[in-house]
Amino acid sequence: MKLIAHRGKLSKNDIGNSKQSLLNALSKFYVDGVECDVRLTKDLEVVVIHDPVIDFVSDGIGIVKYMTLEELKQYQFGKESILTLEELLNSIHSDKMICIELKEDRKELADKVIEIMKKYPQLNITIVSFWYNSLKHIKKIKPTIKVGLFIGYSLNNSKIYNHFDYNFFSYHYIEQIHMNKKIGFFTINQKEQVLKLLENRKDIYIITDVANEFAKLEQLFPR
Repeated sequence: MKLIAHRGKLSKNDIGNSKQSLLNALSKFYVDGVECDVRLTKDLEVVVIHDPVIDFVSDGIGIVKYMTLEELKQYQFGKESILTLEELLNSIHSDKMICIELKEDRKELADKVIEIMKKYPQLNITIVSFWYNSLKHIKKIKPTIKVGLFIGYSLNNSKIYNHFDYNFFSYHYIEQIHMNKKIGFFTINQKEQVLKLLENRKDIYIITDVANEFAKLEQLFPR
């Protein structure tokens, strides 16, 4: 199995989607990649943030899509200012997987991410999302980009058979692992019974908030 650090978190105490966490996770030998979330600002800049509002992750208040990047940069997100996707990718010097999750079903977001990705052809990037139409749009205009659909919690159940590169299931879909293409599961934290069922699948990706704990399970993650 391969470990993907959810929002760059190695443990539940880490600050997700921060530059420090994402780069630190990529530096760990037991981590095979990171996942981060992106949204568009009012002035169409791509920023790394999960929630549509900044209230819970910064010292400010506001809705991301109604704020400019300059306005967002005034606030502290942990010990950093808000991170743009370009700032993140420009800082990465690794061939590990970078999963960029589209948090909005907006053609403008997909197009901007593609535009930024073109500047970093050396990086191993996969675009992932619950938004089927956004991924379909990406594959239509740029078929070489790897994309992965999130399936679970009653979302995309009817879209399991698709033409994307990856399917990422919630762990409730454990019985689906016999299916085609590359497969991953999200977000698995301390579910060793699930991991046991997957231990012979070296091609499985696990997105988790506690990569450091799973790395200790040597029988499942030999290094």
